[in-house]
Amino acid sequence: MVQSQGELKFKFKYVNSQGAATGFFSQKAILSESKIILGKDELRYVDVMDTSTRDRRLVLAISDQINLVDKKLLNYLLEGRILILEIYHADAITVEKFIDRISSRHQVELKRQAMIAAGQGHLFHATTCPECQATIDLSNLNRSSYVYCRFCESIFPENLPAITNGSKYRICDECHMFDRVQGYTEFYFYFLLVVYGFYAKRRHLCDNCAHQVFIKAFLINFIFILGIPSALWIKIKSLSNRDPALKSLSKATGLSKKGNYAKADPIYNQLHKTYPEHPGLLMNEGLGHLFGGDGNGATNCFNRSLRACPNYSPVLRLFQEFQNRTTRPPK
Repeated sequence: MVQSQGELKFKFKYVNSQGAATGFFSQKAILSESKIILGKDELRYVDVMDTSTRDRRLVLAISDQINLVDKKLLNYLLEGRILILEIYHADAITVEKFIDRISSRHQVELKRQAMIAAGQGHLFHATTCPECQATIDLSNLNRSSYVYCRFCESIFPENLPAITNGSKYRICDECHMFDRVQGYTEFYFYFLLVVYGFYAKRRHLCDNCAHQVFIKAFLINFIFILGIPSALWIKIKSLSNRDPALKSLSKATGLSKKGNYAKADPIYNQLHKTYPEHPGLLMNEGLGHLFGGDGNGATNCFNRSLRACPNYSPVLRLFQEFQNRTTRPPK
């Protein structure tokens, strides 16, 4: 990685719809304060609507209003607006943070100008994430205990350090609950007389989901032995280096998934002593009540989550999903 003041250089390959990096040679990329250069093409920061990373890969959600210099980039857009890059000579998270810092600043500035033009400039309110330095729009929201960064998924009191860092504690890709999330390699080996082979898949899971994958991988690999060490490593990794204050979160998450809120709630109550009214913990607690058939208890937890953090997207998405289901016409 080559980095200078206000500039980041790296190499990349586009990833196709089959999940494979394309081309034999990687291309050069330059991020400056004013634009994103990918090979021969350029992107404006305002055209980057969202980002995400998984290991070495960076996912960019692109505006449908982009104006490209080199139309070849269109060939690599998935679903019309998703661009996936495999990053070399730089950390993908570092690249993501660089883009988020500038694109969020541009987007919030456009919002500020629009509010001023509408005579609502006095309602504009924004803050900066202490973890990734992205600018977060809080206009028209009540002042609250916490702010959620949709870019890095950290949760923090405004103008103070994060209480949970999104690089570790965020929404699980698979169960969609708040917990510690790590990358795991799911590996299976088989040997049948003269036929043998293996299968491997990379997954990003919470500690509770990792336990389920461990059980599956251990049982399937048990007959052929060779895959057992990788299965055991999944379990060891899911148990290691947990934040002592959140050590019991995985157990509470597992109980919530089963709808056993009677046993989960006391654990959440203990966690709230260290993380009072944490929006992610309240969301998990609410899902436990929902899965257990207690709609009123679930609604209470979700409302508490949004009072503590009005821009907490995971709960806002839940409410949007509930609304869509109730307004959906019967078949």
